Amino acid sequence: MSGYILVVDDQYGVRLLLHTVLEESSYNVKTVASGAECLSLAMSFNPPSLILLDQRMPTMTGLQVLSMLGEDCQAKNIPVIMISAESDIEEVARSLGVKDFLSKPMDLNVLLKTVEDTLARAKLKQSDVGRG
Repeated sequence: MSGYILVVDDQYGVRLLLHTVLEESSYNVKTVASGAECLSLAMSFNPPSLILLDQRMPTMTGLQVLSMLGEDCQAKNIPVIMISAESDIEEVARSLGVKDFLSKPMDLNVLLKTVEDTLARAKLKQSDVGRG
């Protein structure tokens, strides 16, 4: 995978905060404001290594984005961390392939640990596939 984290949130302040926190932890970060932009990047020649996906966005919800990611042979392998104030959607999100679920408001230390763990698991899985 290409080595950047894609932050998907319609709120500029949230995108800016997550971008800053992740960048200060030495991650390469891109941010987008919509599900359509997320899908475009996830299905491109330079897909992200990880997607941080907000649930509540206009036009297309995070769950809708997840469903569409799962239908693409390349994008379905990108780990996704769902971020939402709606804790009742966690089970549905996991059934659609979400690796981790973070509730808003977020603890930024938990966010960073979750990102680190998710990327480590993805790297391990990728190396297992390469050997197998």
